[in-house]
Amino acid sequence: MEIWVPYGDVESLLTLQAENLGELFDVAPDGHAEELALILKERVRGFGRILICDSKPATLKLMKALAPHIPQDGTIKLNAPSPKSVEEGVPEIKGRVTKLSPPTALARAEGGEHKLPPELIQGKNLVLATGQPDPLYGFSDARVAATLSYATGARKLAYDSREGDAPAFLQETKAYAALTSLLESARESIYVTIITKGGQPFSMIDGGAKDASGHYVPQTVSPAKGIAIGAGGRGYDDTFSQLLRLSMGALGAVRKGGDVLLIGECREGIGSEALQMQAQGRISEASLRRGFYADGMEEIAYLSRLKENFSVTLLSSLPDLYATSRFRFKAAKSAGEALQKVFSSAGRGAKLHVFTRASETLLA
Repeated sequence: MEIWVPYGDVESLLTLQAENLGELFDVAPDGHAEELALILKERVRGFGRILICDSKPATLKLMKALAPHIPQDGTIKLNAPSPKSVEEGVPEIKGRVTKLSPPTALARAEGGEHKLPPELIQGKNLVLATGQPDPLYGFSDARVAATLSYATGARKLAYDSREGDAPAFLQETKAYAALTSLLESARESIYVTIITKGGQPFSMIDGGAKDASGHYVPQTVSPAKGIAIGAGGRGYDDTFSQLLRLSMGALGAVRKGGDVLLIGECREGIGSEALQMQAQGRISEASLRRGFYADGMEEIAYLSRLKENFSVTLLSSLPDLYATSRFRFKAAKSAGEALQKVFSSAGRGAKLHVFTRASETLLA
């Protein structure tokens, strides 16, 4: 059987014999960009700014559909953390997307540790992002995207507020509550989160994990000897950090000691500061015990969970040095090579569950 797994801008072909395929979790595309754009057109009336907090494909597709409805006279400003990536995906608004002003201290923040751009605090903004389940925040929505993009010290605040290192997908977590508390000063902004199906903009919500949970059907599956996990392609596997975070939601489908095949391009490299330091051997056990912090520190625990409980093969564009020497994974540069390594370990008759989009699939 041929299974196409999103890999960056393209797809990777997994070819499995029928007897080797366990359960296939593959979400069919179902997009409604034009209909959603008409809803946003009405919602943005009276607002002075649209904050485009990511450049995921669904966000860009919705912005492309919305572009004809955005006044050309500048009455609605367009901002993004990365204007270039937004304009490349939506050429209709080229030259109109800018960054916000440098952050200023929040009045309620002790010692000025947390800051937001003044436009986010004072203006009427529609904040837009594509949502996805997350092991720390429960659900990464437009509020999370806004704080991570614009609030100084946000990642450390979330990490310090967490309840342990166990993944907590689609739960109302303390890390999420801590992050969103930073937006209390932005009283006139609204936050719109895109829900995807098959990578396409399917629906929109205003809330967090509670609202999002209705769009995810928990899947039940008996653990197999092996599992293949794709994050969801461009926007979800740009870095190893993204791939790692999303893979946590599928690990219940593989037996302890089993084989995990991670599939993600990682075109932008390792990702978080903490994982980069780990990959370069710059984080010691002693420093971890002393409470050392770097952004993305929770991912060290996720990586440890993978390494300690499973045999991992990584299909990516990362240098083999990181995968094999630093992370102690097996590395592969093709799907065929990756499957060969998995079945050499799990056995030729092993069954493999396949998740093509971990960003859209959750286990019960």
